[in-house]
Amino acid sequence: MASETPTISIKLLIDQERNVVLLAEAGNDFVDTLHSLLKLPLGNIARLADEHQSLQPGCLNNLYNSVENLGLKCFRTKACKRMLLCPRNVHDVEFKKLKLNMDLTGLTGYFVCGILQCNEKQGGLFSYYNTSECSCGKLMNVQATNLQESIAVKDETEGVLFKEESMFFITDDLRVVQGFPGELVQFLHNLGFKNASRIEEKVIEIGSKEMTDLLIHSFVSKTTLTDVFLRKQGTRHSTLMFDEQFSFMAAIEKESTKTEGKISVKAMLRKSDKNIVLVEVREDFVDFLFSFLTIPLDSVLELVLGAKGSLTLGSISNLFRDLNTMFSVSNQKNSQKGVLPPFYISPNVFPSVRSRDPPEFFYCYTACNYLKYPYTREDCRVINKPLDPKSPNPSTANSSGYVEKNSFVVTDDLVVKPLSLISSISLLKEFGISFDDVEQKVISIGEAEANALLGACLWTSSALSVLLNSFAKKPKHEP
Repeated sequence: MASETPTISIKLLIDQERNVVLLAEAGNDFVDTLHSLLKLPLGNIARLADEHQSLQPGCLNNLYNSVENLGLKCFRTKACKRMLLCPRNVHDVEFKKLKLNMDLTGLTGYFVCGILQCNEKQGGLFSYYNTSECSCGKLMNVQATNLQESIAVKDETEGVLFKEESMFFITDDLRVVQGFPGELVQFLHNLGFKNASRIEEKVIEIGSKEMTDLLIHSFVSKTTLTDVFLRKQGTRHSTLMFDEQFSFMAAIEKESTKTEGKISVKAMLRKSDKNIVLVEVREDFVDFLFSFLTIPLDSVLELVLGAKGSLTLGSISNLFRDLNTMFSVSNQKNSQKGVLPPFYISPNVFPSVRSRDPPEFFYCYTACNYLKYPYTREDCRVINKPLDPKSPNPSTANSSGYVEKNSFVVTDDLVVKPLSLISSISLLKEFGISFDDVEQKVISIGEAEANALLGACLWTSSALSVLLNSFAKKPKHEP
């Protein structure tokens, strides 16, 4: 008999006359799950949206499908492709405790070589993926348990999940405040609502499908609760919202002036409207794009919304700011450790996005069964070193790059394909563009452009064109 899918109960207060949600009353379970959604890497959000057939934000789905459709020979190792399709979450252990866990990836695996002698020596290797090779040439496909990390995580749950039972009010545009039953009337009054006879109270059960819809709609809607739970229809597609909401380009105070660290791409533009048809790029730009899938949503919002925090995008910016304030102590502590798991790429253009140092790995390899029983006795423990899953050869150093050295084409909506002579021609034919309507231009991507492109990935299907045109129209700063 299949186990029932877990759900969370919340109460909606509905204005019956206007058929809109005034606010929702919810407990810890709901707010903790909202918080966990902000910690998901973008690749896992794409997976959730696909699994539940929800709206896909911007061109994130194209980027994800590009990784899925590329052959293994395009990647440095098998693990590279898996790292992008199922990006790990540094909070996977904490969020496993949630009543409604939205992380599809599951807990981190730890694998060692099946040859005992490889593990008995100091400096033996372990890997997070069962496709890595040991220095002896055998696959490291024997699963083990990491004692040290399971102990360390106890200190990190503080501030990540609420410890005490609390009540929260969530508005239609996803403002979240902690409240008490006696404050409800005043809260409604502050919202400008005075007629209690128009209020309908409705308790609903929310599962992973509803939570996914809520998250995706929050990118483009300012009435998220109403759209998801009352209208139950797609809001305007995210690409249509982009022209209205992607004004955050103007919020970037200045373009990058440094030349080092910039990535240059050769763009093919349509003369008639100055939109990008495709760009021809090397592996460094593809690594940069694919790294979007590994960055947690809250880190993306921090980069896109900027330090001033005055920008509003759908409802997601309200949710991010309110929960960020509630969990500010934990956020500061964890950002110092890094927001990416060990060995994930930290692009130079995103200085605040760093990967964590790998944990120590202790095991007994003498009289104990090392596969099942980790020990901490000094006389029988051995330290194993983590292996970089991106490296084709056994190495403990963090190498750069997911894809092999190659040339690629990237379309305006971030579809990535290997470059061949027919790729560019077939795309021109597909878009119905004549050769005399095409011009080429070299574009440089620095920190400011990278932040904007990261946001464009979530809010438009013409990410490259919007990026190019927004910066082209921007007035130059006087020296």
